[in-house]
Amino acid sequence: MTGPKVLVACSDSELRMSCFNRVSALGVRVDAVGDQKGLGRRTEKDKYQMILHDSGVEVEETSADHVLLVEPNSELEKDLENQVRTLLDVPVRNIEEEEKIDEPPPPWLKNNRGW
Repeated sequence: MTGPKVLVACSDSELRMSCFNRVSALGVRVDAVGDQKGLGRRTEKDKYQMILHDSGVEVEETSADHVLLVEPNSELEKDLENQVRTLLDVPVRNIEEEEKIDEPPPPWLKNNRGW
């Protein structure tokens, strides 16, 4: 994936998974860590345009272009997708046709030898 990178640094595992899933659904590259040590390792390896964190992980404001504190049931958490789209200029994906995966053929057709 190309484009902006977001790091989710939340000690609350449910909040971390929720933020990770919601932001990655936008088509943005997302990494996640659960503690201060993980945050240090990730920021040494990569540069992030946005870091989302909870109060359990301290993040310096200069660590990324956008450092946002996300708490459960906060205004930011409720409107997370729109905030990420706006701050990182992520385009809205328009789906013209319903996307679906074709069903695999039944097992008896796979090995049908014309008998």
